[in-house]
Amino acid sequence: MTSLTSRSAASYALLCDVLTHNDIPYERIDDWCVTCLVGGHGGDIRLNFTVDPSKMLITLYAPIVRHIPEQRLTDMTLAVCMLNHRLSDGAFCIDMANSLLYFKLTVSFYNSEPLADDYAYMLSVAADTVEHYRQRLRSLNG
Repeated sequence: MTSLTSRSAASYALLCDVLTHNDIPYERIDDWCVTCLVGGHGGDIRLNFTVDPSKMLITLYAPIVRHIPEQRLTDMTLAVCMLNHRLSDGAFCIDMANSLLYFKLTVSFYNSEPLADDYAYMLSVAADTVEHYRQRLRSLNG
């Protein structure tokens, strides 16, 4: 357990260093989550990072729409399916139970340690993808 705890602490320290280096404001929510805001043309983009050292996985979540009305759910689901087919990495996801739309990106650091480049890649891909599609997805929500 000590190895996982120290690995988790090192992973979060590296993430915070990358965010600080790129002048991105962030907040460490708990031992498992860091949230940050990246500026975009359509407003700030919230990115939530979690690191699971036991699964050797970094996951990034970016909320897009917080409530999808039931009458828009079919259109939104079809749009997400079509968009995901075009993405090279990551995916838009719909949480049906909570009517949420978010972007999700994962990176594995199997049998290694996370690198600063892993975090920089995730920041770049997520911010670019969310910025490119966010307004269109929100307009479908009505």
